[in-house]
Order: sequence, then structure tokens, then C-alpha cells
Amino acid sequence: MQKPMKPSTIPEEGSRQIRFAGEDLVLLAERAVLWPARRALMLSDVHFGKSATFRAHGIPVPEGESQTDLDRIARLVERYEVEHLAIIGDFYHSGIALSPALHDSLATFRDSLNADIILVRGNHDQARHELLPMINRLAWSPIELVHDPAEAIAGQPTIAGHLHPLCRIPRAGRASRLPCFLLTENLLVLPAFGTFTAGHIVKPKTGQTLYPIAKETVFECPR
Repeated sequence: MQKPMKPSTIPEEGSRQIRFAGEDLVLLAERAVLWPARRALMLSDVHFGKSATFRAHGIPVPEGESQTDLDRIARLVERYEVEHLAIIGDFYHSGIALSPALHDSLATFRDSLNADIILVRGNHDQARHELLPMINRLAWSPIELVHDPAEAIAGQPTIAGHLHPLCRIPRAGRASRLPCFLLTENLLVLPAFGTFTAGHIVKPKTGQTLYPIAKETVFECPR
């Protein structure tokens, strides 16, 4: 029998609880989703090793974001005492072999995490890294997890990533570009989790709700 999650932390300040496919989900300001009934944490688009890939192509960018993002994930797993971590695509950034340092960081992360890790394959996840095997989609009834929203089955409640959604919020004569969750009746799209990952502006359509993240808080945009 699964032990219940700590009620004092679900939802905590700054997060927002929604009802999706008959399930209570918690949108976290850390750009992840908590599913308390499954004791699961879900996130997308980490793009592990992205800065290393850029540097390999001669583009001077700062390093260290991969370890930063692994640490961010580990803190969330520990804070909420989840048993399952689902990364919904683009955990890796490219098919370039991991450097020894990145390989060791990932191995340490995998071995020290107190949760099983499930990687759903994304369009960037082309390399066959033996450290963490992948699947193409994950069925956690009544919800499916798949990287690209275009691959969602019609009428099937789905959680996805891939779009890296941002929303534009007018403010004092200028607009802020904020990471956001995108929700429709049968689709929840997560913002990119990766520190070194850009995004794309989305304009809400009829039946869509945006949940921008600002000042460590998840807000709901009026429809």
C-alpha cells in the first residue's frame, strides 16, 4: 500500500492545483507537475548536455547548467517524496556522446535518486544512452505521456512537452516573456525545464488556458 504524500506540501504556496482527466495535478513553479495519487513527478525538455554540445561546435557558452538541472530535479524528488520521475522527452540535447564528466554526473544522479526514472523519447533523444533507457510513450491511466502534442491520440487525456511554451504579459509599457503551462480539455503541455532552454510564444485559443510562472508562483491567465 502506498503511503500518502505529505498533505502540508500539496499544494504548497506558489503552486496551483488543477483537475485534469478526473485527477488532481499540481502545477509547480519549478516548471514541473506533481501527481499526488501516483506519487509521481513529471517534467519535460531538460536538454541535458546542451551547453556542452554548443561548446563542441565552437560556440562559447557557460557550463554547469547540466549539473544545476540535475540538482533541481533531485531536490523536487526529495521534497515531495515521489516514487516515480517521468521526463517527457528531450532529456538529452543531442546524439553526441556524453563527455566523461557528464556521464559521471548522470550516473551519480541515477544511482542516488530515490525514485524510478522513466524517460519518454523526444525528438532530441536520438542517441542510445545505456544509463537511462527510453520508451516512446507512457500510459498512466487515465492519462498518457508523450513528448510531442501532435502525437496525442484524439480524445485521450495527454501530458506533453516539446513546445517550450512562453506567454507574453504586458507590463509598464513592455512585455514579459514567461514560461507557462498550456491546458486544454484533453492536453496539458509543460514548459521547458532546462535552465539553458529557450521557448516559443503561444497565443491562447478558444478553450485553452495559460498558467504563466513568475516570482516563484503559478498564475492563471484570464480567458
